[in-house]
Amino acid sequence: MKGRLRTKVWWPKIDKDAENMVKGCKGCTLVSAPNPPNPMKRRELPLEPWVDVSLDFLGPLPSKDYIFIIVDYYSRYKEIKIMKSITTEDTVKVLKEIFSSLGFPSTITSDNGPQFRSDEFAQFCKQCGIVHLTSIPYWAQMNGEVERQNRSVLKRLKISQIERKDRKLDLLDYLMMHNSTPNTTTGKTPSELFYRRIFRDKIPNITDLEKNMIIDEEMRDKDKEQKEKGKMYGDRKRHATECDLQVGEQVYVTNMFKTNKLTSNFNPEPHTVTDVKDGDIQVKNNSTGQESRRNIVHLKKINGVWGTVNDTRNKGNQTLEEEKIQDLNQ
Repeated sequence: MKGRLRTKVWWPKIDKDAENMVKGCKGCTLVSAPNPPNPMKRRELPLEPWVDVSLDFLGPLPSKDYIFIIVDYYSRYKEIKIMKSITTEDTVKVLKEIFSSLGFPSTITSDNGPQFRSDEFAQFCKQCGIVHLTSIPYWAQMNGEVERQNRSVLKRLKISQIERKDRKLDLLDYLMMHNSTPNTTTGKTPSELFYRRIFRDKIPNITDLEKNMIIDEEMRDKDKEQKEKGKMYGDRKRHATECDLQVGEQVYVTNMFKTNKLTSNFNPEPHTVTDVKDGDIQVKNNSTGQESRRNIVHLKKINGVWGTVNDTRNKGNQTLEEEKIQDLNQ
C-alpha cells in the first residue's frame, strides 16, 4: 500500500496513515495471522513424586477403547488404563483404583473434558483433598507433559496395529520400557525417581548405592538446566512476547471450527476483555454476553475507531471504509 501510494501522491506521515488504515481494517484483522504466544512459563519441579499429576484420554481407538493416561510431573512415571467408557463415574472408579496403591496427589491437571467438568468429579476431588486445575480450552500446550506422552503411546499403538500384535500386551511392554528409560530432561528413569530404585528389566544392571544419595540434587540441576534451554529455544522460535492486552479492550476471537477454506481466521463478533492473567484471557461476547476463556494466540486486538463495534455506521449511503479512501485520495 505504501509503495502504491508513493507512485501517485505524498503527504506528511503518509507511511503512518497507511499503517493505521490497515490496522483498522476489520477484514484485514479477521484474516490475519494469530498473535505470537506469551513466553513459556515452565512448571516448577514438585518436591517429591506423586504431588502433581496430569490426566488425559487418548481415543477412541478403532476398537472403541479409550486410553487413560496419568503422568507424574516429578518423575515422569506413567500409568495407563484401557477403558470402554469415559463417563465421570468410570473415570472416578479408575482413579480410586490407582490412588488406592499410590495415594492421593495434591493437584491434578486435566483438559476441559465433560467428565472433568462435572459436579461429581469436583465432589470427588474435594473429598480427596485434591486441587483440580484445567488447561485453557483449545490450548493443549498448557498441559504439555501428558500431551507429549500421548504422542509416544499413539506411536506404540500404531506399531502394534501394523505388526498385528495384542494391543494391551504391547502397552504393558511399553510401560516397562518407558519407566526404565532415562528421561532426557531429568537424566534419570521414572522408576528411579518414583520408587527410589531402578526397575529390573531384561537389561542387566549393577546397583550403585552411593549414587542414590545424590540422585535428587543431580536430577534437579539437570531438570532446571534443560527446561531453561527449552524455554529459550521455544520462545525464540515462536517469537514469544509478553501479553499487552488490558481489561476493557476490544478483541476478535479465533474461529475454532471453520466451515470452509474461505472462513475468516477470526470471528467478526467483537468481544471485551474481562480478565488478564499472562496469556490466560477471559473475554465476553458484546452481543450475547457469553464469557469464554482463551489463550492470547486466540485473540486479535481491535485497533482504532475502524475496528470498534460501530465500525459500519452509515453517513448517507457512504460506509466508513469509503470515507477513509476518499480522505486518502484528497
